[in-house]
Parts: sequence; structure tokens; C-alpha cells
Amino acid sequence: MLSYLLVMAMAAAGARGETVRVHCLSTKGEINIDVHPEWAPLGAARFLELVEKGHYDNIGLPRCNGDIVQFGEDWEKRDAKSVDIRHKNIMDDPKPPGQKANRLMLKRGQLSYAGGGPNTRSSSIFFVVKPNEYLGRAEWEVPFGEVVGDGMKIVDQFYRGYGDFGVFKCPTCNAPDLSKYWTEGNSYLKREFPKLDFMLKCSIMEKGPDVSQTHNAQAMPHPPSPPQNEGIPHGVEAYGDYLWSNQGSVVICFLIAVLAGVAWARLAFGCSNGGKGRSEEQGLHVT
Repeated sequence: MLSYLLVMAMAAAGARGETVRVHCLSTKGEINIDVHPEWAPLGAARFLELVEKGHYDNIGLPRCNGDIVQFGEDWEKRDAKSVDIRHKNIMDDPKPPGQKANRLMLKRGQLSYAGGGPNTRSSSIFFVVKPNEYLGRAEWEVPFGEVVGDGMKIVDQFYRGYGDFGVFKCPTCNAPDLSKYWTEGNSYLKREFPKLDFMLKCSIMEKGPDVSQTHNAQAMPHPPSPPQNEGIPHGVEAYGDYLWSNQGSVVICFLIAVLAGVAWARLAFGCSNGGKGRSEEQGLHVT
């Protein structure tokens, strides 16, 4: 619970224009990622939660088709410290202003979630290698971060010879079978796809407004804050814009405080009743 609240606090900080730096080590080299919670609060929070859990450590990059590099799928025999994320989806974030200004297209170097329909984002994410008019149009394809520095030079080196997933039935669709991957994990990838690259370790490095200054070429513009006397807007689009306002960040911080208070109260109640509330406390997991 405390780990989740820490991640949500980072996401709330993003509403004030701060970024979170994540450092990843791959089989081809190092990649730095700036996570922008103001672009996608829910998506950014989930990604940081998974990084904290070590979900992206020692994980294969099974889909490198020239347009994207997709990875992060969970499998049944994963280490015990990583829960089965596939069954814990998050809701879609509204499209941020920068993506709307780019005709919804994702930019090279940005990261987004893969999905199979509305509100199906879980742990599978992708780097945008070659932007096109289709990447970004799906409801769940909302950027939550970007590769900075020379990181894309590393991404460009990931082995692409296996192409896309076989489910797409194309001449170059020789990538790993997801059903086998989900049941066998890395042993399947290393046995049948020896040239496949891996993400070895990802960790949160730092957060703050100065981080985003290291890379501005791909960055989306931050939307201006609304007038101080403006109330909470109505409607899906207005709600999306509200999340990026200063008022929105205050509300998010308030909700985090409420969650922390509820968790503490339930813990105290469980202890005062002979531990009857412990199972309820352990089941309090917000996705």
C-alpha cells in the first residue's frame, strides 16, 4: 500500500509539471526514460508501480517490427514478487493536449501501452520507433513518457529479425507465440529465439522539474493552468484537461491522503478486533 501511495504521489507531482526519470539497462545498452504523469496520470502511475515491483527486469522484447518495440507481457510463472498484472487493467487516460495537437499521432521515442480494447491497459508497453498515422488513434494509445538523450540509438539496435506476432499472419510474422510465452516465460524465448534482446533492469532515478530540461526535442508542450476561480469542468474532454490543471493536482493529492487515512483506519480496526480486519487490509489494492 505504501509503495502504491508513493507512486501515486509521483503521479500527482506530474500534474505540477514535474517528470520522473527511469533508467533501463538492456542487452544493447542504457536507456533513459522521462515519465510525464501530466500526459497520462493513470498510465504513468502504473508504469512506475511496475518499475518499483521489478516487473521490467530480465524481460524479453518479443515484438520488434520496425514501427514499435513492444514488451512487458506478464507470464504465469513470473517471480513471486510480481503479481499477475494481466488481470489488473487500468482505465484509459484522456488524450493529452500535445497528442491532440499532433493529430493524435505518437512521436518517435514516446512510450505507450499496448491494448486490446478500451480500458485494457495492464503491463505491455511499447517504444515508438517509426511514427505513423495509426499509432495513437486507439483509445488506449496515450503517451506517458519518452526516451531522452541517445536512448533511441539503443532502441534502434534491438534485433528485428523475428518481426511481428504470428497472429497478424504476415510473411515476416515470426515473433514469439504469446500463448507459449505466457506459460513458459523466458525459458521459451531463450530456447527458440536466441537473438532476441532483453530489458535487464529498470529503476526510478529521480524526479523534479529540472529532469525534463535535458531533452526538449520530442517533448509535448505543457498546457496552461486554468484561471484560479474556474470550477471543476464537466464532460470527458473537460475532465481530461482538468487533470493537468493545478486544481487537479490538489484533488489528486487529497485523494491520496484519503486513501492513506482509510488504510490506516482499517489497519487500526483490524488490530483492535483480534486481527479480523487483516484480510480486508491485504485486499485493498487500487489498480
